[in-house]
Amino acid sequence: MSPSLMNNNFSWPFPYNDLKKLGKLRSFCLANNIFNGDIPDDALSGMKAMRKIVLGFNEYTGKIPMSLLQLPRLVDLQLQSSQFEGRIPDFWQKNLIVNFANNKLEGPIPSTLGSQNASKFSGLNLCQAVKRKIRLSTSSSK
Repeated sequence: MSPSLMNNNFSWPFPYNDLKKLGKLRSFCLANNIFNGDIPDDALSGMKAMRKIVLGFNEYTGKIPMSLLQLPRLVDLQLQSSQFEGRIPDFWQKNLIVNFANNKLEGPIPSTLGSQNASKFSGLNLCQAVKRKIRLSTSSSK
């Protein structure tokens, strides 16, 4: 099951507690709405089949939920252009593609995400050493 509520201008806090009842979801797409508020840390707990999460272009606030680290099959995580803040968690999932651009995230990019395209971190308040490292890896890959 892979529901999509993309591009609808929905503008309420999403009921994540109800989402956990759908433990067999493989993907979840809410991009291009006006969803807002914090996503609870345990919002995606137990969703072991989840492969793709697309929440970008909303008005989410708070930290990236730690339950994302509990999704063993996650390969695509799109959180760009919202208001997430704090540090980027140290994701461990193999072959994970992320997009955190244009949020209020700060600090270092975890080493596990070091091979990602630099554009996926644009518009973030990263420390200068991290920005230099991204520029170097981008220019050497051309």
